[in-house]
This record gives sequence, C-alpha cells and structure tokens, in this order.
Amino acid sequence: MGDRLLDDQLGTTALPSIEAITELPEGVEALNTLAEAEGFRFLRRLIDDWRCGDNRFDQEGEAFFAVWLDGQLVGLGGLNRDCDDDTLGRIRRVYVHPAARSHGLGQALIERLEHHAAQTFLRVVLYTTAIPAMQFYEGLGYRRILGHPQRSHEKRLQSA
Repeated sequence: MGDRLLDDQLGTTALPSIEAITELPEGVEALNTLAEAEGFRFLRRLIDDWRCGDNRFDQEGEAFFAVWLDGQLVGLGGLNRDCDDDTLGRIRRVYVHPAARSHGLGQALIERLEHHAAQTFLRVVLYTTAIPAMQFYEGLGYRRILGHPQRSHEKRLQSA
C-alpha cells in the first residue's frame, strides 16, 4: 500500500466510502502490517478472531465497517455488544492508515459506528491506552472512564 499513492488521493477530491462489510476486505493484511509497525496488535486479533469465527461482528446490533478511498482500504472499525451490559455498544478494532489520519476519515468512521449503535444501544464504550487515540475520542465527545479494566471512554448516544 503505497503512501505516495494515498497522499495523492488525499490531495484530490476523492470521496471516501464507508461500507458495512461481512467479510474481511482485501488489504486488511497490509493495514495490519502498518498497525504492527506502530506497536498495535489488535488488527492481528481481528483477523484471527474473524477467521476462526470467534468475532465477526454479526450479532444483533453489531456491525463492521471498512473505509475506502478511491478503491484502497484505508480504515476499519467495528461495533460489538458489550458482554456485561446489553445497553452498551463497544467500539473495537478501529484503525486508520497513518497517511489518512487528520483528514476526517477516522471521524467519519466513528460517526458511522455511532449512528449504527444508536439504533440499538444507549451508550458506546471503548478501550484504549494510546494517548493520540484518547485525544481523538475525547475530541469527539467521549468521556474518560477511570478505574475500569475494560473501558477507557464512553459516550451517550442520541437515538436515530
């Protein structure tokens, strides 16, 4: 996945496409390589869980989205039911190609996840320890949760 090609696409009027998916998209391994280079292992977990059937984001209220820019996969993110509380959706496995960050693609993906979540859940939660991710989510109105081992942030949803 050439960053130069992506930079060229981001400099044009190419519009991103955010699509609900039911199969792992072509390009997910390339995104995983980038994620692992940044020290993130959650895309490997996504791929492994999907392939063995442990989590395909296919339960009631769940969804998984891919972000495409001019046919190139540049982002992923999913929504699961929280295992402890049926009123909570859990945002998981969100990753945006490094060259595509700060162009509104991550925000558009989260907004799409939230819109989907609002049809089923009262709130969404997530877990991250990465400072840039914390700042990103807090900038989108997420509130930090202190002291919970599986949730770092939450946001109350408005029903659609």
